[in-house]
Amino acid sequence: MRNTAARRRSEGRSEGFSLIELMIALSILSFGILAMMAAQVASIRFSVDSRENTLAMKLAEQQMEAVMAMAPADLEAWTLAPGYPDDPGNPIDPDAQDANPMQFWRRTLVDLDTPEADVMTVTIEVDWVNALGDVRTAQLTSFKADP
Repeated sequence: MRNTAARRRSEGRSEGFSLIELMIALSILSFGILAMMAAQVASIRFSVDSRENTLAMKLAEQQMEAVMAMAPADLEAWTLAPGYPDDPGNPIDPDAQDANPMQFWRRTLVDLDTPEADVMTVTIEVDWVNALGDVRTAQLTSFKADP
């Protein structure tokens, strides 16, 4: 008799998880995992964009240093040379040993006597095509005084 009374009391209670509760828990878990995967993909994309921007600015800074080291007369003569304003080394691959080759195109623009007499405005532009096919440009501008 005792056994049947205990059995009747336990029949009203459910033990464990139902199939619906398990499916809801798994769907919540799968949405969380998908969100984490999307965040990881976005993080990788931002990392690649950052690397490309860094390489472009490095190329612009190298060219700016070379231009700033030039004498003003040489710089003026250079602006009249064939191929100006494009870099004769175009396209440039700054990391040739890289498994993912990138090509950059560099231009150097020199405005004589701008913004005032005996001051030159030097602008370096570096273009590249990113993995999505978008043309991106990094630009660096400085002034050079004619002593």
